[in-house]
Amino acid sequence: MALWRGSAYAGFLALAVGCVFLLEPELPGSALRSLWSSLCLGPAPAPPGPVSPEGRLAAAWDALIVRPVRRWRRVAVGVNACVDVVLSGVKLLQALGLSPGNGKDHSILHSRNDLEEAFIHFMGKGAAAERFFSDKETFHDIAQVASEFPGAQHYVGGNAALIGQKFAANSDLKVFPAVTSLGLNEQELLFLTQSASGPHSSLSSWNGVPDVGMVSDILFWILKEHGRSKSRASDLTRIHFHTLVYHILATVDGHWANQLAAVAAGARVAGTQACATETIDTSRVSLRAPQEFMTSHSEAGSRIVLNPNKPVVEWHREGISFHFTPVLVCKDPIRTVGLGDAISAEGLFYSEVHPHY
Repeated sequence: MALWRGSAYAGFLALAVGCVFLLEPELPGSALRSLWSSLCLGPAPAPPGPVSPEGRLAAAWDALIVRPVRRWRRVAVGVNACVDVVLSGVKLLQALGLSPGNGKDHSILHSRNDLEEAFIHFMGKGAAAERFFSDKETFHDIAQVASEFPGAQHYVGGNAALIGQKFAANSDLKVFPAVTSLGLNEQELLFLTQSASGPHSSLSSWNGVPDVGMVSDILFWILKEHGRSKSRASDLTRIHFHTLVYHILATVDGHWANQLAAVAAGARVAGTQACATETIDTSRVSLRAPQEFMTSHSEAGSRIVLNPNKPVVEWHREGISFHFTPVLVCKDPIRTVGLGDAISAEGLFYSEVHPHY
């Protein structure tokens, strides 16, 4: 009888809670959980966390990104500065009297038509590109049209100026003839291996997203053959590679720390700066990194399967460590000029260098 009464009381309480919820849907969740607990039926389910891959990845980044124990005091950053003019490339071509045609890559630009063909070629691949313009007068004419175009925006440019701005509030800036860290994209990485007949140098261009294993092989070769060692005078011990959908930090062991946080910070700023937001807005970004990949193609690499809950993957190869993370790509980017330099600066800001220098 007592057992029946207890069950009846629990049923009445459950019915009462249901009525309260229907009549007062705005009642705070804490009050409803308190009533639920009074039924002795166990704790109420916890509110769900982010369910989308983008939300889970962004939350994991926030947990991983911590400031280094040793903060930067002096930083040397490149030697160049300029003014970036930002405007629609299509509108610039129209202002120059050019109509979109067939795309074609040019290693050197000699005319407006070369510019139009190269622009179409790389826009079709969704890739950034830099090319030298051989005709000084034509280049200045194009630059003037771009600068005076209605709505064109002007920003401080050049990697030294942009990275210097990032560190100026926290460090003393010094320029000297030693390179300890490089930041580069897929075009620059490919040019580098082609110029020195390195790994995968026969590749004329990347076919869509750069293959992670190939990128890893080239980064390994740079640090192993041209980085710091006991038998070499080089100071290079770190490379931050960034492409649209993922980043890799490669470091010579024993020289850098906090690289897990550093690569995550660099990828996070790619999403926030491109979308012009303070934090990752998961409704405006998408996860486009390869869901699985090999860590090398020149040796027996490992197969990695991407997990948004653990977005930074680490592997090691002959005294060199690699940290990989995907990027949450902005669906409708507002500003991409200078994004590579912002990525390099953010990654370096969260890095900790061991006191070898």
